[in-house]
Amino acid sequence: MNTHTNTRLHARGFSLLELTLVIAIMGVLMAIAAVNLIGGADDAKIQATKSSMRTIKDALQSYQTRNNSYPPTLATLITGTSQLQLGADLDSWDQPFYYSPVGRNGAPKEQGFTLISGGPDTQMGTEDDIDVWVALARKAAN
Repeated sequence: MNTHTNTRLHARGFSLLELTLVIAIMGVLMAIAAVNLIGGADDAKIQATKSSMRTIKDALQSYQTRNNSYPPTLATLITGTSQLQLGADLDSWDQPFYYSPVGRNGAPKEQGFTLISGGPDTQMGTEDDIDVWVALARKAAN
């Protein structure tokens, strides 16, 4: 009878080794999940920033159509239009967009603009920057 009682006590739960192994496996799985979630969050922020930049680009082009030049700053655009809300000059990392009413290669402000987000690392001039530039075709003289 004493042998039967000892067997039941030992068969009741998991050993310390089994529990440690399960906890270690759960830790590895949680680490993998965390890495994937963080990467997914950056992708979502990149897409949101690109969407914001398309909206700003459309508003800039509307402004240019009405005024024959691009605004000197994004603040001028935001306060002068109902297309953009306050805070529209910030990317998904809460950093201000770089905006220049001069297009690529020094095109005059009537002909283009540059709009850049620093991207996930929030630093301008690095590989992960997100940029939009527009250069209008010059009209032929009549």
